[in-house]
Amino acid sequence: MKKSTTSLAILAAMLLSLTVSCGNEKGAGSDTTNAPQSGDTSAPVEESPFVTDELPSDLDLGGAEVKLMIGDYNNAYIDDMYSEEETGNRLGDAVYKTIQNVQERLNASLAYSWQTYNWGELTGFQSRITSGIMAGDNEFDILFDVMNYTSQMLDGEYFINLADTKYIDLDKPWYNQTVRDNMASDYIHFVSGQFSLANVKNVFCIYYNADLYETLGKTENLYELVDSGRWTLDKLDELTKDVYADLNGDTARDINDRYGITFGDFNKYLGFMKSLGGSMFEKTPDGYKFTYDSERIADSVDKLCSLVNDNENALPAKQNTDNPDFMVSTGGGNFASKNFVEGNSLFSFGLIADAASIVPSIGFSYGLLPYPKWDEAQENYQNVLQRNCYALIPVTVADEDAASAVLEALSSESYRTLVPEYCEVSLKVRYSQDDDVSRMFDLIINSIVYDPGEIYANLLGTPSGMFRSAIFDNDPNWASAIASNKDSLIAKMEQITS
Repeated sequence: MKKSTTSLAILAAMLLSLTVSCGNEKGAGSDTTNAPQSGDTSAPVEESPFVTDELPSDLDLGGAEVKLMIGDYNNAYIDDMYSEEETGNRLGDAVYKTIQNVQERLNASLAYSWQTYNWGELTGFQSRITSGIMAGDNEFDILFDVMNYTSQMLDGEYFINLADTKYIDLDKPWYNQTVRDNMASDYIHFVSGQFSLANVKNVFCIYYNADLYETLGKTENLYELVDSGRWTLDKLDELTKDVYADLNGDTARDINDRYGITFGDFNKYLGFMKSLGGSMFEKTPDGYKFTYDSERIADSVDKLCSLVNDNENALPAKQNTDNPDFMVSTGGGNFASKNFVEGNSLFSFGLIADAASIVPSIGFSYGLLPYPKWDEAQENYQNVLQRNCYALIPVTVADEDAASAVLEALSSESYRTLVPEYCEVSLKVRYSQDDDVSRMFDLIINSIVYDPGEIYANLLGTPSGMFRSAIFDNDPNWASAIASNKDSLIAKMEQITS
């Protein structure tokens, strides 16, 4: 990590990332060019809104081979991170060009390998990775995986401290800052960020049917509600009152009716905990404070149980198993609401990744929103990922400097070119500040946060599942549920600071 970055520079970069679109145009009324001097007939130079990396312009790795391993969990990562050639598929070609640009820029050869595995094979994959490192094998120089190997690091240093590498600048906007802020020490053995589209497309979001919204006579501008901080859970409840309609006339609430709220699958409940301002643990100077038993979490569970399960305007979620009558598969074990795709839902909770399946299939205008806040007093919108991709460099790396340069270059290139391309391809909108959907896309991906309980989920036993289960089971008695798990969770978390 570069030690010369000042606090002012960090703040400026953060503000630029959060408030300026990463597209090729700025909002209406903005000056996007350097005005030519009188008599100057040269073309104006457009200002780039992107933050740039600080890799030396003359950095040359001399044709070195850098080996990248992808843990392709559920076949959900490989297509977004590797493409062998251009095929005419716009997004696949963008992935290919990203790799080629990095190779040419650094004069390096990127050698990719991967292993596809499912949930039941995850432990075996991790064991193979750590066993190889223990044996001193140099199978890969950079690892991308759904797990961050925190539990394994308690037993020994399998992965290097990325904060001490020559070329990785952890302050850059393509790395998620809340990961570093919530880790137990300054030894940063993994990062999350825009080096993988998985860390963009797997963020929770809301789709809404703009045509139905207008047909129902609703006039409040939803984007203005978001911008003003008034997009709250109560506002969502208010806007979905009286939306339900028995479309098939069978006098029974079923999947063929119209609803105000639907869900792709029950994993979409997970996004509410952070969006409503809750947390499992909070990092303090003395360690980690257990906050999963807070009043905010209890109130959130109570209100969500009522909103989702005891409300005729909401269609409760099903488990994430293939159910073609209820949901549409969006790949990687994720699902979108069939009810929404068919035009019979006003708001649907899903993932950015669902757009690839939803947008080409719908016959109506749609909009994109973040998950709501608890109330207007809550300062920020907070969004989380259903599935992560972490980057790690093993202690057996052949050339640490080369590996760190490649990871930094890949992250920077993806942030500047691949992520904007993904927005335009999947959401079908121009990636610019003056397009509302694009602007919401920026807001959502730039407000992704990590809870310590999620960072150390493998050690803790994935406690976020308790929140999901409470809503799914319509069990608002959160105080009782969490009390029986509190001591165990605290004890497990103390292991990482002992």
